[in-house]
Amino acid sequence: MARINTLHQSLALDGDEIPPLDRVLSSSGRIRILTLLSKVEQLHLTEIAKRTDQNYSATERHLSDLSQAGIVEERDYGRVRVFKLNLNNDRAKLLHELILRWNHNQEAGPIQAQA
Repeated sequence: MARINTLHQSLALDGDEIPPLDRVLSSSGRIRILTLLSKVEQLHLTEIAKRTDQNYSATERHLSDLSQAGIVEERDYGRVRVFKLNLNNDRAKLLHELILRWNHNQEAGPIQAQA
């Protein structure tokens, strides 16, 4: 019987399928990366790992998954790998907007319910 690794559920799907939102947001590490990349234009892998309190390997794996899903773009400058949100991707754009609005509302204080 095959054993499933529940600690790491890759976003990779067969063919050109789009990963469901619950898989993209199933990891707090990926959410921290998306939140960070929503605030900055681009960062290199080591800095992303440092700022998201993750080890290098986990950060690299999450970024690879997000890149394969088309949500994050990767550029290589020699030995330095730089990542940024792929704002040409509609889903990445929606996630970016959601994160910015969500965090803006948290900083502004509680939202008042209107009757």
